[in-house]
Amino acid sequence: MNKLLVILSLILAFSALCQKPEVSLSIEPKQAEIGEIFTITVRSNVQGQVEIDNKPSSYVPGYDVMNGMEQDMDHNTGIVTTYYYISETGAIGKAGKYTIGPAFVTQGNKVYKSNTVEITIADKTQMTNGKVTSAQLKQDAFGIVQTNKKTVYEGEPILVSAKVYSHFDPTHLAGYRSYSMKGAIDKQPVGNSQRILVEKEIFKGINFYAFEYDKNIIFPAGTGIFKISGYAMNLHRGYESFPITSNHATVEILPLPENPPTDFIGAVGNFTVHRSIDSKEMKQGDVFKMNITIEGYGNLQNTIEPTPVLPKGLIVYGDPIIEEHFVYSSKGTEGIISYDYNIQVNIAGEIELPATTISYFDVNQEKYITASSELEQIRVKADKSFIVEEVKDPKSSAIEELSYTAELRPSLSKAKERVFFNSPVFWASVGTPLFAALIFLFIKRQRESSADEIVKREISRQKDKDLSDSLAKINLLLNGSDDYAFHNEIEFALIKAFEIILDIDEDLKLSKQDIYTYLENSGQSELSIRVKTLLSTADQFRYGFQANTNSKQKLSEELNSILANLK
Repeated sequence: MNKLLVILSLILAFSALCQKPEVSLSIEPKQAEIGEIFTITVRSNVQGQVEIDNKPSSYVPGYDVMNGMEQDMDHNTGIVTTYYYISETGAIGKAGKYTIGPAFVTQGNKVYKSNTVEITIADKTQMTNGKVTSAQLKQDAFGIVQTNKKTVYEGEPILVSAKVYSHFDPTHLAGYRSYSMKGAIDKQPVGNSQRILVEKEIFKGINFYAFEYDKNIIFPAGTGIFKISGYAMNLHRGYESFPITSNHATVEILPLPENPPTDFIGAVGNFTVHRSIDSKEMKQGDVFKMNITIEGYGNLQNTIEPTPVLPKGLIVYGDPIIEEHFVYSSKGTEGIISYDYNIQVNIAGEIELPATTISYFDVNQEKYITASSELEQIRVKADKSFIVEEVKDPKSSAIEELSYTAELRPSLSKAKERVFFNSPVFWASVGTPLFAALIFLFIKRQRESSADEIVKREISRQKDKDLSDSLAKINLLLNGSDDYAFHNEIEFALIKAFEIILDIDEDLKLSKQDIYTYLENSGQSELSIRVKTLLSTADQFRYGFQANTNSKQKLSEELNSILANLK
């Protein structure tokens, strides 16, 4: 037995010595505004002194620094690799694009180098304050809901944040309840929306301590005057608590102009379209890939799939493969959505592919804009072995034969009496409007159906993403000092998991009691007790007892165990 342990120890030691040194640098988020806090993380399988190069002169380090270690196991080889990480927060005080890094890890006389990362810093978005009364200005602390605009178009994103003013230097907050907007189909955090940076600010001629919190981009649906409800919190100065309930805000949502172009994809913002094909020479019957990419910012995640316009003889096979690469910023959703189509060529010769066009609504110009890709030519060689069903020529001079039971044609004399009603002119004048009306109704229903499907798909996808992001935050906060944020994420992740299981509408909020009732009614009493214990323990550490790494690790493990049982 001892010999076996020695052999295993030697194998693990040899594996550790043979593993290739890795150093990676990451920044989250990669887009921020002036003064907005972001996180820089260095992760390496080499332990040593860490230095990060090329931080801009306007970079201001934050107070949060976290370091720790984690282990990854290769399930194929059984080799366990230990990674060391260190994270720090900071902000940049000047707009521009910056390349930060590389990071260097020094171990003995060896230095290991990481990649570099680019971050974009935008000018600070000007926010509009709600109404503030003279009585509020005299309070110890008060809150308002800020928006970047008071009037927007349907589909245009709104930037919203909580702004807090106080006559004292606050130490922390607790019991935060966020604002909400009825009719919003999506609400996404922007930047490090839970980070607090208190600054001195002159407001209405009075000196205050002020900070922004809970910054989100909201995508409204519908038109009219919409209310953004106020938020609530307890602002603390040490052990002293000051309850705050903010004012609400209103936003007017205007309808888009009537009669949008037929290639309107529901996009509101600024967009471009690009198209490429994987081959320009092929033979009859071959299948080639066509990629259409929509790029820009606005409500990108809610756009409708573009329809490729193809000449006769080209057929699209199956649904496209969709890839999404975007982030949420003060501009809305910014990035690209890529569509890959499989297209078969059934005819031979020189074929011109018409440009792919999309139309979107530009809120600055207040009109529909059409974006277009380039025209492309493909060359298709004839293939005799490829059989295409021939279509009869409508101009054929074949003689029509009537059976004895066929209806007799009307005489010329009778036809002349009703010449207008049966003429091509009659059917053109009457049939064309009817046909156009039917086409309009079909397109309208198809668009409404597509839009509803997009909303459902986006809500479902967003819930899964929220849960995944929350679990990632829990792992990141596990060894950190922000106990409140860690235990808050424990509760958020568990509630989000039940929202997914119960298919709760986006407008509804699931309470703890709803969860307990569901588990009891579904015969899961034991699981209900575990959920109650987890949530109550998280509350105790969040608002009372001091937590430590071991207690947080146990809570994280219990959460993962409960989620596994739910699956």
